[in-house]
Amino acid sequence: MLATVELGLELLPLMRATAPRTEVIDTLRMVSLCASDLAHFEVALASAQEANRLAEESGDQARLSMATNVLACFFERIGDPWHAERLMLEALAIARGCGQAHPPFVALNNLCGVLVGAFYMLRDSAPVAESQAALERALPYGREAMALALQTADDFFTTFVQSNLGEILLHLGQIKEAEELLTLASDTARGQGFEAIGWRVGFALGELRLRQQRPADAHHLLHTVLAAATPADPRAILLRVHHALWRAARALGRPDEALLHLEHCLKLERERSLNQLRGQSQLFITRVEGERVRLEVKRERQRAVELEADARRDQLTGLGNRRELELRWPELLQHARAAATPLAVAMIDLDAFKAVNDRFGHAVGDAVLVALAHILRANIRADDLVARMGGEEFLLVLPDAGPRRALEVCERLRQRVASHGWELVSPGLQVTLSVGLTNAPPLDLKLLMQRADDALYEAKRSGRNRVVVR
Repeated sequence: MLATVELGLELLPLMRATAPRTEVIDTLRMVSLCASDLAHFEVALASAQEANRLAEESGDQARLSMATNVLACFFERIGDPWHAERLMLEALAIARGCGQAHPPFVALNNLCGVLVGAFYMLRDSAPVAESQAALERALPYGREAMALALQTADDFFTTFVQSNLGEILLHLGQIKEAEELLTLASDTARGQGFEAIGWRVGFALGELRLRQQRPADAHHLLHTVLAAATPADPRAILLRVHHALWRAARALGRPDEALLHLEHCLKLERERSLNQLRGQSQLFITRVEGERVRLEVKRERQRAVELEADARRDQLTGLGNRRELELRWPELLQHARAAATPLAVAMIDLDAFKAVNDRFGHAVGDAVLVALAHILRANIRADDLVARMGGEEFLLVLPDAGPRRALEVCERLRQRVASHGWELVSPGLQVTLSVGLTNAPPLDLKLLMQRADDALYEAKRSGRNRVVVR
């Protein structure tokens, strides 16, 4: 397994650049699985997350299910069977919709494995009902996996499921069916040379013999399993074997041997707990770091949004500015052309505003501009555009407004400004505005603004405080 991880990590940089994405995903999955079994959790998590991301981006539901499986295996290895179960159920849901037989089988079988692992974790440290509930949840998935395996007529898959289902039934007390399945699995594994499955089936048969009150047979079987184990085998399985041998030796009246296996159990349990704590720590750090990055990205995006909003907003009045007009005009133009709807443009200018600043001061002048902006916003629709073009000049774009409607809007604005309580801003203050209005066509902003500006000049020349249409 270590060689697989090292070779995978060596090949992946080249594969990312040249290989099909499917091959990259499959390699990442294999690296993650092996790294999880070796307690190299940082590598396992990074590989599983990358496999999931690539599978999601590719839209390959079968590989997404398998990648989610691998992520679930990571959580199971770090001692979190609850999160692993949730992810396995997610993988199963994806697999059911992918239109292939293999992914559902893998998800069902691995779901059984996770729940059996949860049973062993809870067996000696939680209420019996809780550990049994894990097996009861596993049973329907095991039976469904068995039905799929029999359809494929694949000895390897069938043997794998028989082993898992037999172990579930064993601990649920359904001894006869469990023995039939485990015996079949053992015979096939031995005949076909499925060493890894045979090793696990041997352990399950040892547990079966203990359940049948046959400790001598259990002791023999379990020692055979232990002799076949290698340093690379998952520590969780070795822990289960020593735990069963401790019980078998105790039942046979061999206290020294029982103590030896118990010491192995405790040592393996400490190693597993330490590795799981490291994995959980790495996961916690990864999550914290990921959350920190996510929040930083969110803040940067918010800052970018705020900067963009500031760039499009007049700082004094809060209205849009020339940039807002430039950015929104294409959308307004496209709508007018596509829907063949009318559009009007008006130039608005405060009358004798220089005199207001000279007589009442620039603070009052600013207050007038702010009040005018409020009046404009309050008397136009949400889809209308009003922008401060500079000084006391404003531009109003009225989409979906024909000549009559546009004139009514501009007249209302002129009257509201003339009748506003300017005395409250400063005693003796009176403000009016002039409006130059034009209607499309043409749908050319520069030409429309020029025509509206010409109409505004005429309104000024003919006495101010009026709307002129051109």
